[in-house]
Amino acid sequence: MRVQSTLVIALAAFAGCASAPRPTNAPLVPRAASTADMSAIARIEADGRAIYRQDQAAQRARDALAAQGIAMPLPDVGGWIVTELPQGTRASLFVEDADAVAHVEADVLLPLPGKGLPPQVTSRPARAPDATEVAMYRARQTALANADELCGAAFGTVILAGADQRWQVYLYPESNRSKVIPLGPLLRFDVSADGTRLESSEAFSKQCISMADSDAELYVRLEDRPQGDLPVPMDVFLSLTHPKPIMVSTGGQLWLVENGRIKPKGP
Repeated sequence: MRVQSTLVIALAAFAGCASAPRPTNAPLVPRAASTADMSAIARIEADGRAIYRQDQAAQRARDALAAQGIAMPLPDVGGWIVTELPQGTRASLFVEDADAVAHVEADVLLPLPGKGLPPQVTSRPARAPDATEVAMYRARQTALANADELCGAAFGTVILAGADQRWQVYLYPESNRSKVIPLGPLLRFDVSADGTRLESSEAFSKQCISMADSDAELYVRLEDRPQGDLPVPMDVFLSLTHPKPIMVSTGGQLWLVENGRIKPKGP
């Protein structure tokens, strides 16, 4: 049964200060999204759905490895690189050796939807990672090296192709307890095309915060986000991962994020 409680995200903890007093703001007034807003929202939704698809692919691949008794490495010396192939989605587990050289420990091919086929696991495949995979893995490690706070918990990484041939690396906590939704930190890093140089970074949330799945409402302060007036891809990701509509307050506007879609919402 779908949970219909609402996750309300409103005002400043994501700027890194959960204890800040609630400011006095003008009432939130609904407004129609402009043409520019709608174009930006379409890109945000697409990125959020891409993050969700990669996260789900990594989870399915992890389960497939566990079923065959293959252990996962520690996150800082190994992780998933997800690529799309004509025959399906391939999640490749990269592991670093003692010399910090990464190799492909396992490939998990997730067949195209509708085929009814189980994941295909190849342990220690006889292949070297291609140039794109190497750059993606380097970008992941560059992001991790620049992540100040991961709360000591399990975390996920997703790597998307960004503008100007850069990589966008998203870091976020994974829920490792039943009925708990982790909400931070949520981080994005823009990394050079070869994966070695950090270009910029953005914290949608720096706080180590979570909520119980049964909570009807949660007020977490988000309004001081540097990107301004629109929700972000991680809002879309959370709305797909957890069955709760999300209310996001940005720039005096209230937005509803639900089932991977963003739309203006009145107070």
